[in-house]
Amino acid sequence: MLADFNLKEQFKVWKRAGKPIPKEYFDLGIAYWLISPDEKEYTPEYISRTFLKKEWKNSEKEIKALQVFAEKKLKEYKLEKLFWDLEMPLVDILANIESTGIQLDKNYLRSYDKELEKKLGQLTKSIYKIAGETFNINSPKQLGMVLFQKLKIDEKGVKKTRAGSISTDINTLETIRERHPIVKHVLEYRELFKLQSTYVRPLQEAADPKNRVHTHYIQTGAATGRLSSQDPNLQNIPIGTEWATKLRNAFVAEKGYQLAAFDYSQIELRVLASLSEDPKMVAAFKKGLDIHKLTAANVNNVPLEKVTPEMRRLAKTLNFGVVYGMGAFAFAKTSGLKVAEARKFIEEYFNDFQKIKIWQEMVKAQARTYGYVTNANGRRRFMLAAVSRNSWEAAEAERAAINMPVQGLAADIIKMAMIAIAKELKQCGWWQKEVRMLLTIHDELLFEIKESIIKEAAPIIRRLMESAYRLKVPVRVSEKIGSDWGSLKEIHV
Repeated sequence: MLADFNLKEQFKVWKRAGKPIPKEYFDLGIAYWLISPDEKEYTPEYISRTFLKKEWKNSEKEIKALQVFAEKKLKEYKLEKLFWDLEMPLVDILANIESTGIQLDKNYLRSYDKELEKKLGQLTKSIYKIAGETFNINSPKQLGMVLFQKLKIDEKGVKKTRAGSISTDINTLETIRERHPIVKHVLEYRELFKLQSTYVRPLQEAADPKNRVHTHYIQTGAATGRLSSQDPNLQNIPIGTEWATKLRNAFVAEKGYQLAAFDYSQIELRVLASLSEDPKMVAAFKKGLDIHKLTAANVNNVPLEKVTPEMRRLAKTLNFGVVYGMGAFAFAKTSGLKVAEARKFIEEYFNDFQKIKIWQEMVKAQARTYGYVTNANGRRRFMLAAVSRNSWEAAEAERAAINMPVQGLAADIIKMAMIAIAKELKQCGWWQKEVRMLLTIHDELLFEIKESIIKEAAPIIRRLMESAYRLKVPVRVSEKIGSDWGSLKEIHV
């Protein structure tokens, strides 16, 4: 059996050389990540020093010693099935995804870059005119002086940095948006500057000779099991605004193909309903109700038809906040409510969804009693700080404990789906040829599918995603298809 670190990179080299991938392999970094998912790194040097108390000398003897130790711990922590059935098959799948890459329209990107440059110039002139002076808009210190010293914008509700100066981060600018006309220009400038400097220009440099961009997925990047993406990070491509959509338009399907996105609908809330077995939430998902609207109706004690868009917005914030163990102060900050109002909302929420609160308390008790929590697949995360005498540390650990079983299972579900899809597509002879898995973005999978088989392939992918793991509530996946990432349309084929 092949045992080593960072096998994904080795596999990519072998694939290019036409060398076969072994049927059984043991990625040591991933094994130690499962065993201790909150380590700073999973390099051979760090792992050897931390677990074997030895300096790494890169010998076969050391590899074997690390493998034996890992196998013992995987068995002790009941992580063998997760390692062999989920994380190891994923290594080869991610190697395929990274090798394939996603197509860029570089001509479009160059044109978009010029459009951004022009708009940034216009915004800069507008900001200088309103400010009555020129300054470095990208300098937080200079911007803060203009906003709060020269223009005297009200500082109410604005946080300060550790150095004591007033923050000019996005949250601060959103807080003061309506307090002065300059702020909306600064916010738009920030968005466009970030698009240009973080995405538009680096993406052009990152593209290969065939104009495809290849991200690198990190399996060991999050203690909950979530995958992360880097060099470039394609999980953080902006969404929602007109300018962000224009950026997504640059990611295109190869000629003769279409892009198809498959997105799990509210998967974390469905997992929460399934784990807590809360009757109201379970019933809502089984009936196909709008869960945020139902929550709003319950919390505000009004009929469903009386729920306003603002009520639903607050309920949505609360629903997802509960998944992360959000308290009254965090909810108040996120929702714009006063702390007392936020606390009342949370109390009403748990009064209506009582089994969620019972489940959360059970998870926190597990963290305090055993020093770790697990998800339904046995994935574990240590929570030793849950018994800290420091109340803030203990509260943070309890919030992480509440979130881990939910987010950890949601992460496992999409990985299970990826493995099931790869297996079926290989049997069809379509894998990474007629149907290419391009990206995994949180709860979404993006494919490039040959136009001639899209009506046949899309339902297979959707079926496999919806059946990857059986929850106590229905799992739903939405499909969007189009020639580029920015203009995908929801279609049921």
